Amino acid sequence: HDLQMTFTPASYPEGNQAGLDTEPGFSIAAWQQRPESLGWVNVKSSDPFEKPIIQPNYLSAPEDQRVTVEGIRLSRKLMHTNALSKYLDHELYPGKGVGDSFDELLGIARERGLTCYHQMGTCKMGPSADKTAVVNNELKVYGIKNLRVVDASIMPTMLSANLNAGAMMIGEKASGIILKEK
Repeated sequence: HDLQMTFTPASYPEGNQAGLDTEPGFSIAAWQQRPESLGWVNVKSSDPFEKPIIQPNYLSAPEDQRVTVEGIRLSRKLMHTNALSKYLDHELYPGKGVGDSFDELLGIARERGLTCYHQMGTCKMGPSADKTAVVNNELKVYGIKNLRVVDASIMPTMLSANLNAGAMMIGEKASGIILKEK
């Protein structure tokens, strides 16, 4: 399913993934590794302090919807295995009131889904003929002198992994390019 699963020996308060709940528990989560849905970021004005317009377009692609729903179903199935069910008192999320239908699970994913803080692709690297590309293969921003982008935002598509290793490789590539120019 191209999923990344996490198992955490903790529960989290509703709407707050940064803090631990006072109740004991365990959490299972599933994230799609290579989503097809594409969002966009546009400037709102020439004022650099004005926040941009961001449209993530989460779950806009049918395949992303299918994989996400299957990830929720798999998480639920794992909770009821012999190994984990002895620790299960009740399901907090999506909760007993949410059935197993595609529409119900997709609705809960739309309502409560999170980014997991692995944003990327907002300054895509690509050829100048690609109107969505921001930087070239030397990480230079098209149309602006002396400006490079050196982070995960240049990745044109999502990796099947967390972004930290890829971001470090981009930094290494940039340092090599810059040192060759000197």
